[in-house]
Amino acid sequence: MTQKVALITGGTSGIGLAVTKALAERGDWSIHVLGQNEARGAEAEKLPRTTFHRANVTVYDELAAVFHKVFSETGRLDYVFANAGIFERTPFYEPHSDATNGPPRLDLTALDSNLTGVVMTGYLAQHYFRISPHRGQGASILLNSSTGGIYPAYNLPIYSATKHGIIGFMRAISKQFYSNGIRANAICPGIVRTNLVADAIWDSFPTHLLIPMEDVLNVILMLLDGEQKNSEIVDGSGTRVSASQLYGRTVEVSNSHFYFREQPEYSDEGMKELMTFEG
Repeated sequence: MTQKVALITGGTSGIGLAVTKALAERGDWSIHVLGQNEARGAEAEKLPRTTFHRANVTVYDELAAVFHKVFSETGRLDYVFANAGIFERTPFYEPHSDATNGPPRLDLTALDSNLTGVVMTGYLAQHYFRISPHRGQGASILLNSSTGGIYPAYNLPIYSATKHGIIGFMRAISKQFYSNGIRANAICPGIVRTNLVADAIWDSFPTHLLIPMEDVLNVILMLLDGEQKNSEIVDGSGTRVSASQLYGRTVEVSNSHFYFREQPEYSDEGMKELMTFEG
């Protein structure tokens, strides 16, 4: 049996680990997870056909080295889940009393991890999809955004900006990627309890607003498998999408439902012509 090859950033915890476990259970996937926590990586490697690679997604050379290593050893790449991300570390609205020197430098680690890392992951995935035996046909990349990428997350403006950026990036690349047979999507979960914040914070959060990991995982697997099924997919609002038209879709997950979120309509024909011009 030919093993399909998956590469998952942030694959040692949270949503990334849930996807890793799901693919490991299928038996026909070779899974490569990226992260910086070696203890979690060792735990992930206990799963069947799972290999941990220590890398920082914000450092291009480290990220590129993992892609190269995986391809050199397996000869193919079929699925990439650009999942690594963090919350912002600096209280953006915090007042500062130093009128002479101004506020301290803003910590933009979240911008680098959540957006720069995703862009570089997409860039590298494109290359290795194209030179795989399938030449991109049937390959899939999923970008992990957030409902904070659809709606404003007022208390997390940097995080929200990165997640909006992920959706914009996915929509921009999806047409060109699909011309090579590569399906690009973005998923936008609501709040899922992961290790991004301390347990004490989660314990103070209204439980009815938390989304079960299983709900998010089901949507991720639907996006991975959907085009293999000759059917329509119906979202929580009744919108029907052919399984063959899943590329370029942004999918929100909320309250045990999922919703296809369309890009804004063009304001007029002139704007449509401008934004779709390929000269």
